[in-house]
Amino acid sequence: MKAQLLLLFTLWLVNSGTAYSQTPVPNPQITANPTVNPTVTPATKVTPKSSSQPKNTKASDQDLVKTLEEVDKGFTTVVFLLVKILVGLLSLFVIRRFFLLIIHRSSQLIIDNFSNATGTDEIDSVLPGLSQLARERLAREIKTVYQRSKEHINSVGPEINLSSTKFPLPQATANQQLTNFISSVKELTPDQIDPLVQLLAVVFPPYGTKVTGILQSQGKDHKRIGITFEIQDIDSRIAAQIYTVWELADSEADKQSKTALKDRYRQLLRTASRWLALELSEREMVRGIPKLYLGSKRQRYLGQIHNFFGVLNQSSAQTHGKFFYPLAIDELQEAIEFYPDWYQPHDNLADTYSLLARTEQGDRKVNHLQSAIAHYEEALKRVTEPTVELRIKVARAIAQLLTEKEDLILVAKQEIQNLETSKNWDATTVSNYRLLYYLACWYALAHRLDVDVANETQKQAYRYVTYSLVREQNRDFWEWTSKDPDLESIRGCFPELKSTLLKTLNENPELPKLTGKDFAESIEKVLEGVDWGPGKVGPPLGIRGNGDQGRGIGDKGRGI
Repeated sequence: MKAQLLLLFTLWLVNSGTAYSQTPVPNPQITANPTVNPTVTPATKVTPKSSSQPKNTKASDQDLVKTLEEVDKGFTTVVFLLVKILVGLLSLFVIRRFFLLIIHRSSQLIIDNFSNATGTDEIDSVLPGLSQLARERLAREIKTVYQRSKEHINSVGPEINLSSTKFPLPQATANQQLTNFISSVKELTPDQIDPLVQLLAVVFPPYGTKVTGILQSQGKDHKRIGITFEIQDIDSRIAAQIYTVWELADSEADKQSKTALKDRYRQLLRTASRWLALELSEREMVRGIPKLYLGSKRQRYLGQIHNFFGVLNQSSAQTHGKFFYPLAIDELQEAIEFYPDWYQPHDNLADTYSLLARTEQGDRKVNHLQSAIAHYEEALKRVTEPTVELRIKVARAIAQLLTEKEDLILVAKQEIQNLETSKNWDATTVSNYRLLYYLACWYALAHRLDVDVANETQKQAYRYVTYSLVREQNRDFWEWTSKDPDLESIRGCFPELKSTLLKTLNENPELPKLTGKDFAESIEKVLEGVDWGPGKVGPPLGIRGNGDQGRGIGDKGRGI
């Protein structure tokens, strides 16, 4: 278009010049000798300008064309300069975009749709729905685990240095944003630098985890069903894993015979999603171990991770079924292997065996309790904090009490008596709510098992459980006290007791910080306000002694 306009403008100038050259112009002639022809005057003689005008017009046209060429050249230079500036700005934008994609590149969690290995066609129609439901449940479970991770890290202090990176949410397909960006850049760049662009894709690959799920069943009539998960690392930093989450044991699975197969899988998703959330979260923590952690430092770090997830599996067993107890035991045993000098894995493993024993009968129950006692003793060899040591001794006394063996019950009674008759003991100064709660459980179990002790077991149980509720006002802990089977024998008045205690705490928010006589009198007023009813226990006994203050280790509830 620019060339066409230039041509038209040139033609217009040429035509204008030609027309001008053909117009007559008077040109007076002055002769050197006017006397030669006196009859002709200078004003009457006209000669055309044809002899000199064409040369001048041609020169003028050449100058205009030259000027236009220079203008065109200058215009082209300006345009190319602007294009270079624009390309530079676009290059800076591309580089900035590339670095942002790298900086904000996060771990991915890809959950494929389930595949059907049951041999039943009716499952095929519900596979998409089951897959989406699994992602939804998994997202909730991961959120719970993430929250528990933050609470744990904040509660245990600087001794534990676990990663608090937020876990990725499950998605059906991988995020290809960085890969697509590199491919687009490669198409626009010269062939000479294509290898460099390709190198970027190698240096910054996608990373994360991919999970494939397969629905399984056992028996001709699907007597037992399961979900197999194959977990693979996208960048192969962690070894792949295959695990199957099975339904209830055969004796209990018979109850499921009248339930539709698809509904049984939906029910199993609750357990499977919790297991998968714990497993993926643990892999993410292992991935996040700093590369500078080598040797014994890395071993201790791994021990802390396994201990933490052992506790999470233990608490999951109390809410999602005993399927998680063996998993908790495996995790805690690994924690002991990685960090043998630490008391917490032994303590938590003992709690796990003790809780598992409550779900068993006969010899299996006793064997689990004896394992618990052995690990409590190992923990006592390693613990250094006095209040935690007392709490572990009370936990061991509970396991001894549950064996229902006379010799071990006698040892447990002596342990509690030594604690409460110590000249340094004063329950009103104890801030470790777990120690107070374990004492409440011991007395509640002694009341249920009709064990003869010096104190009135039911009164002492109420006394200690009220103290622990004041010292720890976490909602989950308060709810757990109403579910703990160890407190079953004193649970009848809990609703009214908690209501009265909440009212007192609102009126006196400083109560959790009080100690000694002021604390004891405030608690007794709370207990006097509870209607115990006919045949029920009255307010607890008075307080005595003087002693140490302890520090809770941050877990909510027993073994949680």
